[in-house]
Amino acid sequence: MNVSFSHTKPKIFIVFFALIISSLNGTSQSFESYDTPAPKFDWKERVFFGGNLGAQFGSYTFINVAPLVGFKITDRLSIGTQLQYQYFRYNIGRVIESHVFGYSGFSRYSFTNNLFGYAEYQVLNGYFDYSGKRTNIPHFFIGGGYQYPISDNVSFNIMALYEVIQRTYSPYVNPIIRAGVNVGL
Repeated sequence: MNVSFSHTKPKIFIVFFALIISSLNGTSQSFESYDTPAPKFDWKERVFFGGNLGAQFGSYTFINVAPLVGFKITDRLSIGTQLQYQYFRYNIGRVIESHVFGYSGFSRYSFTNNLFGYAEYQVLNGYFDYSGKRTNIPHFFIGGGYQYPISDNVSFNIMALYEVIQRTYSPYVNPIIRAGVNVGL
């Protein structure tokens, strides 16, 4: 007696396929009943403000005011923009004085809760030479820093940066040390 199962295999395949499809359909229906709405995007948790204030007085006077606003893309990565106002006054046989304005864009990546890497592209506009013309000078900073939390929404930051471009009339001398305060909403 010779028994052939050639007709049975397609029937088993069809039944098996129907069971898989019905289980997938049942699973999707069960997810719908437990579907929760996506959390609302809260700008207050992502936006932060801060800046730097600096001053030096004496034969060389320097005042720096630099407010910033930033946005946390993720818990570790932030981007932002900063405005600059700098005032220079020094005496080298004659008094040289300049009001410098600028802007910058920056990014910051947190390696830990306190340590972060930092990059910034900045353009300053002012009188940097003896030509009497305002000049734009670009700067590119890289470095890192330490963030010390003061409260849930306030932190003190200190950074050590290196200015990569090094223009002749740059007001910066490497390394650059910055300190400031950031305040979240």
